[in-house]
Amino acid sequence: MLSTVTGGQWFFPLIIVCLILGIVAIIAQKKKLTKLKRITDNFAYAILVILLIIEWILYFQKQFNFITPAIYTLVVIYLIGRQLLTRYRSSLLKKLGSKYKQLTIGLATIYILLVALLLLIGSKFSTLGWIIAGLVIIIFSFASYIIEKAKQ
Repeated sequence: MLSTVTGGQWFFPLIIVCLILGIVAIIAQKKKLTKLKRITDNFAYAILVILLIIEWILYFQKQFNFITPAIYTLVVIYLIGRQLLTRYRSSLLKKLGSKYKQLTIGLATIYILLVALLLLIGSKFSTLGWIIAGLVIIIFSFASYIIEKAKQ
């Protein structure tokens, strides 16, 4: 049963590692251990990039269609972009002023629409694909709105 849930030998240990990283990151953030938080963040991003490379290798070996690695690539680019915007927030606020918020909203909107478009292409524009894309747009927009409200 475990192999059915995990999809092989590597997925379940990866979930465990990600859970441990998440717990360590939360503890580091609560106790204000910035060095430990930075280490866990960098390790998590390294895992993301390694998985991205694996996704593209599997695509070129014809084990995946194009949509799977493309969506994953967009997710990784968005996460890294958000991290960079967060890290350089103060300097960007000085340079851009009120346009910084428009930039973050614009980038989130573009990201949401690209993921929805890739889902539509992957589903060959079927009715179910339109429904899923609509739900993704609503859920991601709501999550983005909540994240932006929490930062204010």
